[in-house]
Amino acid sequence: MTNFTMMTMGTQTRARRLMNLLEKMTKMDHIYSDSQLHEMKLQLRVLKEELAAAEAKNSKGFGK
Repeated sequence: MTNFTMMTMGTQTRARRLMNLLEKMTKMDHIYSDSQLHEMKLQLRVLKEELAAAEAKNSKGFGK
């Protein structure tokens, strides 16, 4: 594996952790204000789109 591939995999793992954290935080809506919830949901949407684009770019064919 090249250094770039390892960095990309680490970034995707970090992004998935962040996505899980944001999803858990949005479920606790009684803690945050409406504007904070809106910002978290917006960031979550952007993160999911970027992860989907990265996975589509790295897809190698069958089974993915």
